[in-house]
Amino acid sequence: MSSPISGIVAWAVIGCVTVLLSGRLWLIGGAEVIDRLVNHAGLWSIATLLIYRCASTPTIDDPVNQLALGCVLMTTTYQHGAGRLASADCEPDNVGRHQRKAALLALAATASIVLTAASARYSGRWVDLRLPGDGLGIGWAFAVSFTYNAFVLTRRCFGTLREADTPRAARIVCIGLIGSNAVIWAAQAPLLSQLATGWPDEPQLSLVQAAFTLWVVINATLLSIPLHAELVLRAGMDRATRTCRRLLPLWRDLTATVPEIVMPVDTRHGSDPATRLLRMTVEIRDAMLHLGPYLPAETDETQRNTVREPESDRAITDYARRLIQAAQARKAGLPPARTGAPPPLPVVAHGFDAELAHLIDLARIWPHAKAVVE
Repeated sequence: MSSPISGIVAWAVIGCVTVLLSGRLWLIGGAEVIDRLVNHAGLWSIATLLIYRCASTPTIDDPVNQLALGCVLMTTTYQHGAGRLASADCEPDNVGRHQRKAALLALAATASIVLTAASARYSGRWVDLRLPGDGLGIGWAFAVSFTYNAFVLTRRCFGTLREADTPRAARIVCIGLIGSNAVIWAAQAPLLSQLATGWPDEPQLSLVQAAFTLWVVINATLLSIPLHAELVLRAGMDRATRTCRRLLPLWRDLTATVPEIVMPVDTRHGSDPATRLLRMTVEIRDAMLHLGPYLPAETDETQRNTVREPESDRAITDYARRLIQAAQARKAGLPPARTGAPPPLPVVAHGFDAELAHLIDLARIWPHAKAVVE
């Protein structure tokens, strides 16, 4: 067995990456340029691992190992393209052109490796990475393309980490990419040392294979982050969707009373949970403003409680009951209870999060208040 990775581990990694990539293709697809680049990198990773399982010897003389090195280059090329698009202000068309050039470079490097090995085999000798001739051609072809891709991607990841507004998920991805590239670099060092000095004596391609497998494991873990987020979103378990469900009874009753304030749904962003939550919040507040003139007057006890405890459950419950009475009066066609300016809302929110928290409190007691009034 020439592979340093046991069959159980290798096939487990191949199966895991295949499942994650299949899930990504199914749930996320490849409509965006960055998604297509990530999908291509995953496909090349699977192809590399499968090719490694076919190698009969751990030396560069085996054509399987030569093709495996080319697949490694193609994988890092597409990963570099995805990182370049994600962490830089550049147009997708420009990234596409750059990606095609980088892919051609990787293909040229692969062809150079295969032709150099074939030339040595045609001359009746083994490829010796310690000799300046064949070894220099193969080492140069692999090192230049790989080092360029890994260095540019690592530099962009460090640049993203230095930005103060980088989300936590993006920071985790950047740290993972830096770590995975460091693993490949560490495995490449003995290979280059063997080329330059002849040390160590034993073949180092097995170390490259082991490092690449670990690299795939790290990147497959990073690949699962957006897939997990998409699964949570599809299942309706994200924060925005859960909040929308909590606000739904309140929104439904108020918009049924004041239907003219319901905004038309934007077909481009109407299904986005964050957009839907923002729209529901605005419509609830608009309905509350429209029902303001219909609110019955506060009792003295309510006024004292509101002043003393402006955010207490008692004050919110009383406001909910009065709001339900106002909705009933408007639906019945009764005149407003007051002709002047509408009373102020029960709370003053200095930001969307604070306002949303107050509306969630109102939605929480809304069913109970509605049962009491009706």
